Amino acid sequence: MLGGLSLPMQKDQQAIRQTLSRVACRLMFFAAVSAFIGGALSFPEPVHAQLDQSVASVEQTAVAAGVAGGSDLITIIGRIINVVLGFVGVILLILLIYAGFLYMTAGGDAEKVKKARDTIKNAIIGLIILASAWAIVYFIMKALAGAVGGGSVIGSGAGGIYGLVGSSGSLGGGVIEYHLPERNATDVPRNTPVIITFKQAIDPASFIAGWTEETSSTTVGLNVENVEVFRTGDEGTVLTSEQARVTFTQDRKTYVVRPVDLLGSPTTNVKYTVKLKGGNDGILLAAGGPAFSGSFGQGYEWGFEVSTFVDLTPPKVVAAIPYAGGKYARNIVIQITFDEAVDPVGASGIFLGGSGFTNISVRPNEGVGTPLDGEYKITNRYRTVEFLTFDKCGVNSCGRDVFCLPPNATLEVKALAASLSSQPPQAQFTAQGFDGITDVVGNSMDGNADDTAQGSPIDDYLWSFGTSNEVKLTPPSIEITVPDATAGDGQSNRPLDENVSATFDGLMQASTFRSDAAYIVPSGKDETDPDTFWFFVGMELLTSDSMPVQPGDVAVKAQLFMKHRPYLPSGLLVDDLNYYDPFLLSDLQDAYQNCFNPASSKGVCNGSPNCCNNESTGQSCAFTP
Repeated sequence: MLGGLSLPMQKDQQAIRQTLSRVACRLMFFAAVSAFIGGALSFPEPVHAQLDQSVASVEQTAVAAGVAGGSDLITIIGRIINVVLGFVGVILLILLIYAGFLYMTAGGDAEKVKKARDTIKNAIIGLIILASAWAIVYFIMKALAGAVGGGSVIGSGAGGIYGLVGSSGSLGGGVIEYHLPERNATDVPRNTPVIITFKQAIDPASFIAGWTEETSSTTVGLNVENVEVFRTGDEGTVLTSEQARVTFTQDRKTYVVRPVDLLGSPTTNVKYTVKLKGGNDGILLAAGGPAFSGSFGQGYEWGFEVSTFVDLTPPKVVAAIPYAGGKYARNIVIQITFDEAVDPVGASGIFLGGSGFTNISVRPNEGVGTPLDGEYKITNRYRTVEFLTFDKCGVNSCGRDVFCLPPNATLEVKALAASLSSQPPQAQFTAQGFDGITDVVGNSMDGNADDTAQGSPIDDYLWSFGTSNEVKLTPPSIEITVPDATAGDGQSNRPLDENVSATFDGLMQASTFRSDAAYIVPSGKDETDPDTFWFFVGMELLTSDSMPVQPGDVAVKAQLFMKHRPYLPSGLLVDDLNYYDPFLLSDLQDAYQNCFNPASSKGVCNGSPNCCNNESTGQSCAFTP
């Protein structure tokens, strides 16, 4: 007898214990491996723009430093640390698998069982240390990134850990539609102007010192109380009223601030900052009240880098629609797209009653008749000019007016090249601006595409086409989106700087590609301050094989894109996710002024899942001639 049990019974108990131990260890092994692998594969995935979890912290470091994908010190350190941690994690997983193998092959060998147990214990301790190390590194890198971002203007709510720049959300989300140079632009020529387009008409006195209605047709000095342009970090270099001339478009939505002298330096790149003042004593709407209010009340600020070169390349026409020699339904929009941004003041305006804007004209009777009354709109990042008459000929399927060209007519469109100055290809800039088409830096249009600006009439651009009595009513449709709209919710692992885009099956009306018709709604843990998320909308003309149009190509369809502030990466938990929802509304119209229908009306419409007015009372829409 030994301990109250006979020896055979003791051996049986030992065998049972060993069997149970092996079973328990196998279960522990499979549970550990399942938890490890499952944890890596089953983290909740947000709707848009989430990173692959294996590189999440690397991207978080890069974004925090303000240079996603860059090679600054913080990013490099973050990448090295995460590579090391990832390598250690792989070793720990191998140790767990090895320990499990020892258990399953121990065959009652107490030494192997002990070795396996010790290996599992050490691996689990290692996992705990690894997780703690990752958390500590993540916290430190966030703090460092916040310190690096400390020189920026930090948003009132989000700010901090990702270095989010405040006073930027007005672009897209607020009153600003677009501006040049773009945010964080580099290689900006020294002869660049600063151009800002608003969604509403602005009081010219906000931009022009001492402006009155009597001086509305001339260029005068900058209102430096509301608009500051200076070398970044040195507000003592603010352009004075005498150092900048201001012009604006006829609708008072776009303002061009043109420095008298070249910006920057001929030997080194120079960074610039532009500040627009908010509040009741800042930029004001033409109708009264502050342009920047609510969440965007602090105004607007952005920066860009000026290079050492001067732009002397004249602009060329990429596409003129309708194409020469064709015959088209009379509700088509006349559209001229250039290979670069053109001066908006010289390329837009209204012609009415025999007078007004004359830099572009549309004439019937094969070009010998009186120019048609209508409006020339500058759009698509100042690269496209569109013309619509004032002749209302119907209502589209979304209830908006359609305007038509004369039926059964031969029309000639002519765009004038600007008169040259004493320094070609620069055009002559007068008190009224340019007398023809130039790019934004003032190079006169190269209408005959011979790479030399020669002014009017040699470089005037003209073409003719015909109209029928038909009114085309076929709505446009989308062929493909990025991210894929057909995939539903749950998309993740998108690049942080990926543009949202939608390719349509035909040509589109560029002036409807606005930020109130196509926009991105950010939400989630870190997206708490709307004044840090900016975006803008643009259009790209495409060939039949979906390639960007080059001079001489034929455009057959158009792509809408939205460029935006980089998305914020998500954490690992459900309450640590960031979401980005794109919306495309029925305000988007094709080149025949037909609206995009169905529209994106997520959970809004009662009468129809795709009501055209995006309101809860909306019903499905039908064309009413």
